[in-house]
Amino acid sequence: MDTLASMRAFVRVVDLSGFAAAARSLGISPAMVTKHVAHLEQRLRVSLLTRTTRRVAPTEAGLRYHAQCVEVLRAVDEAESAAGREAEAPGGTLRVTAPSELGDRHVAPLVAPLLAAWPGLSIDLQFTNRIVDLVEEGIDVAIRVAPRLDTALSGRRLATSRLLPVASPDYLRRHGRPRRPQDLRRHVALRFALGGFRTWPFVRGGATLRVEPDVRLLSISSEALRRAALDGAGVALLPTFLAGDDLKGGTLVPLLTDWHAGELGIHAVYPQRRFHPARLRVFIDALLARFGDDPLADPFWSAPRVSRARARGYAPAPATRRRPAAPR
Repeated sequence: MDTLASMRAFVRVVDLSGFAAAARSLGISPAMVTKHVAHLEQRLRVSLLTRTTRRVAPTEAGLRYHAQCVEVLRAVDEAESAAGREAEAPGGTLRVTAPSELGDRHVAPLVAPLLAAWPGLSIDLQFTNRIVDLVEEGIDVAIRVAPRLDTALSGRRLATSRLLPVASPDYLRRHGRPRRPQDLRRHVALRFALGGFRTWPFVRGGATLRVEPDVRLLSISSEALRRAALDGAGVALLPTFLAGDDLKGGTLVPLLTDWHAGELGIHAVYPQRRFHPARLRVFIDALLARFGDDPLADPFWSAPRVSRARARGYAPAPATRRRPAAPR
């Protein structure tokens, strides 16, 4: 039996705390994972794992061996990647996950050009608003939307999406245009039902106002809120990656643009490793080509961003403006 393969299986069992999870991540059966671990224990003549009905945990010897296996496998992976990288062309299946609304608008359009450019490449798109475990589900890269990147995975910020209160021209003709954040209390609100959106924060000149609008529609679907806003149902607080085309086309109108209502980072995250497959590198390059070269810029809406002095606490520090190198 291949000792390196057995070491990979053992490391995955320890990292995922179970044979079944390790088997899923490796694409083999739990029985084969068990054989790999048994092979190592017989070869080393020591017990590496303690098994109970509820959990699997490494023994003291197993912990030491796990650390050594990680180093050995990393060295092997880096040697193979370095040797083959010069001639490597993107191939195999790239598994991508992204939030549904962002994926449909900004990730799906990348597929056809990539498939045309690289005949050996296949792409598996999984658009979902749940948080996907990349290691457990064998995902190569996840696009995530959050104010900041808080993860043990490798990652990089690709772009920024400003949050804006928006309404349709028809709604504003009927109800008037709010001039101050407080005016929103007299308007119909369409609000996201999850996270910290019960109140809408507005920042200017170092001062923050929190407005709790009169909510007539709650939804966990930002697309449903966008549709209702387009139909004149009320004011919605939407990210520009979702509403950008509507703002450019005039079917939605940005409100209170001299205030800052927050922003979201668009991030790409992927499992930690020193060298990445070519299929991941060309996909990240395609994302950068679409979003631009400044991770703090908003490529979805062209209006100037509120200055850092006026929106203190929202804009990242200048030191973060340097974009990390693409995964290699």
